[in-house]
Amino acid sequence: MALKPARLQWSENGDLESLDYGDVYFQRGAGFAESDYVFLRHNNIAARFTALGANSFSIAELGFGTGMNFLLTAARFLEHAPPDAQLVYASIEKHPIPAEMLAQIYAQFTAQIPEAAPICAEIIAQYPPLIEGFHTLLLAGGRIRLMLCFGDVADVLPQVSGQFDAWYLDGFSPAKNPDMWQENLFPLIASRTKSGGTLATFSVTGHMRRALKTLGFDVQKVKGFGIKWSMTAAQKTGMPPAATGKKHIAILGAGIAGCGAAHALARRGHSVTLIDARNGLAHETSGNPIGILYPKITAEPSAMGALHAHGFCYTRMLCAALPVASWRASGVLHIDKDSDETLRHQKQVENNGLPAEYAFHDTQGLHQPMAGYLSPPDLCAVLAASPRVKRILNQQVHSLSHDGAQWHITDATGSGICTADAVIIALGNHSATMTGAKWLPLQSLRGQITYIRPTPRSAEMAEVICHEGYIAPPVDGLQYIGATFQKEPVATPEIRSEDHAENINKLNAHLPQLAVTMDDVAGGRTGYRATTPDKLPMAGAAPDVAALLENFADVRAGADAAGRDIPAPPHLYISTGYGAHGMSGAPLCGEIIAAMISDEPLNVPASLAEALMPARFLLRDLKRKKI
Repeated sequence: MALKPARLQWSENGDLESLDYGDVYFQRGAGFAESDYVFLRHNNIAARFTALGANSFSIAELGFGTGMNFLLTAARFLEHAPPDAQLVYASIEKHPIPAEMLAQIYAQFTAQIPEAAPICAEIIAQYPPLIEGFHTLLLAGGRIRLMLCFGDVADVLPQVSGQFDAWYLDGFSPAKNPDMWQENLFPLIASRTKSGGTLATFSVTGHMRRALKTLGFDVQKVKGFGIKWSMTAAQKTGMPPAATGKKHIAILGAGIAGCGAAHALARRGHSVTLIDARNGLAHETSGNPIGILYPKITAEPSAMGALHAHGFCYTRMLCAALPVASWRASGVLHIDKDSDETLRHQKQVENNGLPAEYAFHDTQGLHQPMAGYLSPPDLCAVLAASPRVKRILNQQVHSLSHDGAQWHITDATGSGICTADAVIIALGNHSATMTGAKWLPLQSLRGQITYIRPTPRSAEMAEVICHEGYIAPPVDGLQYIGATFQKEPVATPEIRSEDHAENINKLNAHLPQLAVTMDDVAGGRTGYRATTPDKLPMAGAAPDVAALLENFADVRAGADAAGRDIPAPPHLYISTGYGAHGMSGAPLCGEIIAAMISDEPLNVPASLAEALMPARFLLRDLKRKKI
């Protein structure tokens, strides 16, 4: 569904008004004071931040608006929280404010709270395109994870996974925005609140207060701020759960998948050991000199479309937040190769209601202005740069075993490589050689890219052009075109002259004006992509295969598997099967797995996380009576 940006204006008397709801975003001249009083004070935020230790604190908000509550919360977090603490802040917004207008608003805000200026600048630098979905921003050196959930609360809230320590209910007033205060939303809020968790809102509407009491909250009507008589503060009964401690995680594989997970875990304070059989990071296709970063758009809603939208935005955010020096937001053009593709490109834009900054179609083809290219080895190096990430290279892992407390990683002689609280298998095609993952239905696709010396016309290129393959703008005197797709088992990589010819022939068939010939070839590189039968990667907990086959045996007779717990070994995870889209998929999935290990809210909709779970293939085979 198309996302409708906020329509707002400054009134003559200085109020910031929503034209959609006929209401103001905050009390003129008192916005931060009201936010502090209603949301921070009545959730006891400063004291709870002070007591965090090295743990994380999670806040959910209905109604991001201008981000005023978040900015004040972030400022208090940086003021009061210990240096190893983390803040997770998830905010749902149906009508997000465009970046240009938000920058103007923040110029005024920073005059009132100067300490928020660095956070404001980071938000604007990382601000996502205005498309539906969960958008992660990493702020304050990664200590703060802001998750902007764009969409209608009725659609988004059921997709939020995890539980929160505090809630800010800050939609426009129930009289002017009744959808934000529907009674059926409160059970969802309650189920996503930790025992002892708190809630605050300016509203005292009766059905909300009654619902919260019924759902196990101690609800209090307290004095409101300024001209408002009263407000609501509530606390869920029960003792807060014990904090999840920091873990040592072993990651097998130092490509984009492994390095992406390492970064996400190290940022949360875990210690990581990155193990690879080769002598460095970024081998196989992760070692290609150029990776094209763009979202694959589907004409109809699908898990594939959701993965690419979320993954593209996440990696693009990383490029700005870390930063990644090789990133170039050149734009990507997918040319219309024929009339069928013209129609498909048009449907992709129209059916999704995409803003022009994200994608548009013209006589050339489908343009993606925010897309571009970067160096995968550069990305891997940046992701694995944390001092919390230890590397063990030139080390072949032979087996994994669990003793009831820890995982033991050993080599072919039985000698121990290391022990760990959790293991992530991120070995591409080799993932299926590992204990607990030998059932994986991986498929190997060989790919060869061709290096060329630029021709007079190709040297003028400023954007990536995709046809049956792709060609990128010149980088350090070379251009890269590719890539072949051959279903072949993994073998020693070799360069084939016929594959260079295939890449050049495809290029010339669609872009003859570039006039590339075999004489322009300056080299090449071959790698083996790992893909899956449904073309979606596998990211999440590895299943206990024997227990799953026993517990779900009734699926063969037509029983429904939905909603049932998947048996799993303790803390064993899989991240593989990204095919040709590791640049976008792998870092996002590393973040998903890190959130699972840390018991934090997930950075993607629950339906997408479910679509990526490795056990899906076993369940499908049970349903089809193949196993």
